[in-house]
Amino acid sequence: METSYTTSNFEKEKLEHKKTKELLEQKTKEFIKVTSKLKSSNLKLQELLHQKTSELEGVFSNIVDAYIMMDLSGNVIKMNNAAVEMLEYDINKAPFNLLKIVKEEYVEYTNKAFDELRTIGFYKNFQAFIKTKNNKEKLVHVNSSLIYNDEGVPFAAQGIIRDITKEHNDKDLIEEQKEQLDIIVNHSSIGIALSRIDGKGLLLANKYLCEVSGYTPEEFKNVILQDIMHKDDVKESNRLKEKLYKGIIDSYNLDRRFIKKNGEIVWTKTSVTAVKSNNGYVKYHVTTIEDITKEKEANLKLIEYQNRLKTLVRNLKSGILLEDEFGKIKIVNKKFCDMFNTTVKPCNLIDRDVSVFNDNAKLAFVNVDQFERKNAWKIERDEQLYKEELELVDGRMFERNGTPIIQDGEYRGYLWSYYDTTLNKRFKDSLEAQKEKYSRIIANMNLGLLEVDNNDAILFANQRFSEISGYSRSELIGLNASDLFLLEENKDSFIKRNKLRNQGISDSYEVRVKTKSGEIRHWLISGAPNYNDDNELIGSIGIHSDITEQKKLESQKEQLVINLENQNQKLNDYAHVVSHDLKSPLRGISALLSWTKEDFEDKLGEESLFNLNLMEDKVEKMDKLIGDILNYSSIENEVINVEPVDVNQVIDRIVSTIFIPDHIKVKVTPKLPIIDADFTRLQQLFQNIMSNAINYIDKDKGLVEVNYKNDNEYHVFSIKDNGPGIPEEYHTKIFKMFKTVGDHDQSTGIGLSIVKKIIQLYKGKVWLESVIGEGTTFYFSLKK
Repeated sequence: METSYTTSNFEKEKLEHKKTKELLEQKTKEFIKVTSKLKSSNLKLQELLHQKTSELEGVFSNIVDAYIMMDLSGNVIKMNNAAVEMLEYDINKAPFNLLKIVKEEYVEYTNKAFDELRTIGFYKNFQAFIKTKNNKEKLVHVNSSLIYNDEGVPFAAQGIIRDITKEHNDKDLIEEQKEQLDIIVNHSSIGIALSRIDGKGLLLANKYLCEVSGYTPEEFKNVILQDIMHKDDVKESNRLKEKLYKGIIDSYNLDRRFIKKNGEIVWTKTSVTAVKSNNGYVKYHVTTIEDITKEKEANLKLIEYQNRLKTLVRNLKSGILLEDEFGKIKIVNKKFCDMFNTTVKPCNLIDRDVSVFNDNAKLAFVNVDQFERKNAWKIERDEQLYKEELELVDGRMFERNGTPIIQDGEYRGYLWSYYDTTLNKRFKDSLEAQKEKYSRIIANMNLGLLEVDNNDAILFANQRFSEISGYSRSELIGLNASDLFLLEENKDSFIKRNKLRNQGISDSYEVRVKTKSGEIRHWLISGAPNYNDDNELIGSIGIHSDITEQKKLESQKEQLVINLENQNQKLNDYAHVVSHDLKSPLRGISALLSWTKEDFEDKLGEESLFNLNLMEDKVEKMDKLIGDILNYSSIENEVINVEPVDVNQVIDRIVSTIFIPDHIKVKVTPKLPIIDADFTRLQQLFQNIMSNAINYIDKDKGLVEVNYKNDNEYHVFSIKDNGPGIPEEYHTKIFKMFKTVGDHDQSTGIGLSIVKKIIQLYKGKVWLESVIGEGTTFYFSLKK
């Protein structure tokens, strides 16, 4: 049984192996068949893929929008013609990275967008500014997605890029224009409303319209202007609006009333204009509103005023006459006729020529020319006349006013008014005398005034006293003045002065006081006893002046004077030292030059001698300059000897001392005075001006004239020459140190500075008059 079992199992296995082999052969045949079909299908797919790829390449090459393929680092792999044209880069010529052309401020945003693209596989509506190869700035819009390989791993990205720069700029421009329009509308000085024909409520209501009506823009969405219009104006408004809708008229204007939200009535000047669509139908209407309530009220008041004016004119206490542009009387009142003793009734003067009245009226005035001249003014120049005083033959005084009537820029007449001011004039003259008296008192009362009783309690203080003490006027009343202000050191002196005041003695004194803030101030006090109508002593009155600043200035002045004296002495000493130290070598140089010329005169050439002479002139000029500087610095430091000086002798000495060329004549008036002065300084003064004139004269016949004019307080001298003249811009400069006109060899630029300084010592002044080409006149005054 065991063998049988084994054989049987073997047969079974053999049979199963055979079946398996047959099945495997069948499956192999089927696999080979399927493989063959797959190869065939694969070939077809490859052909189809190649065809579609070619088609896509053609599409991407010719697509309108820019297309770009890049690796995941931003390096461009592929781009179409539109992309080349937009970016101005071409990978066929040179590689480039798309991320590198993004503007700096968009780099961070671009990196985040790129990270999101890598994460989710696509990114839409990316916008950023880029710079093209030619550095043009463009705003681009990008939709992008990833490209995957066969294993599903992304290896590149592709995107469509659109240039939206113009759209962006257009949008900004539209927004800006809209904003500007909103500003204009909302800041307009008139109300503006926009509404549809077929709708209720306003599409637009500007700020001014809301202010005028009291409604908000939100409320106007449900309110039209007709809803708030005064009922008496609705009918006329509807009639015009119907014509507007039918196209009979394009716009209309009218004055109408609106009822504000708070119930007030406002008058407006309203203009309504139709806005039509392309087919000619009215689509909107624009309404402009201007608040003319004040003008309307003014017109109504004007009419009322005119009626009241006529009544008023007739009953005025002043004479009124109104004439038109043709000189015809249009209004005249009874008072006017009475003032001029006219027997004709006012109503009978209307439309008569005003000149007939003037011819008769002028005889009543003392100054006929004054009356007629003013009448001519209003005809020739339409001038206004205000408070002109006219004296009449009978002793009366009239005040005349005249006002031109101008309408629309044209003269329409003249209004005259006459007031009899005889009594007022007399009263005014008396009042002016009193006013002048008290004005002088008030003018000098920029001082603190304090009134106290016999116990030194304050009864009154003026504003100035309140200011210098620091206390308000209400705080001062009732307080004890001495306890409030005086320092302990001054109280004994005050008690003595108070006893004198009780004896009726007035005095003035300086005292240190303490103000409300605790500050110590210096006051100058003038005190006097105060009596009532019964001549009883009821206290005293003090005038207080805060002299703290003056005291400080006096102290500073004393110190400045000391410092100035020390400084002047040092400068004087320094000037003398410098003068001595400079003059010694200059004299040595001058001597050496002179010896050199004498010793080598035969050996030196003409040019060398010329140079030596020039050097001598320069040394001489420097010596004179040093002398002038020393003279200038010592003017204020030297003691001036005041003695009677004959100015004629001064001039004679100058003429005999200085060099005067033969072609120049010096002419002196024989009336030169004898004055109290320092002879030397006076000689310096005249000599510097005369020398200056002589040095600059450029005429063949020169003339220098010295004249004198006596003044109440000053001796006034003049020195005139016929030189070249001095330009006006130098009239002030030449009196400053080292300032000269031109380049004259003999001029050091100090002479006129010395002149000015000497004149200032005598409290005078110096000035000049000059005509270019004709000459100059120097004037100077010396206080007597």
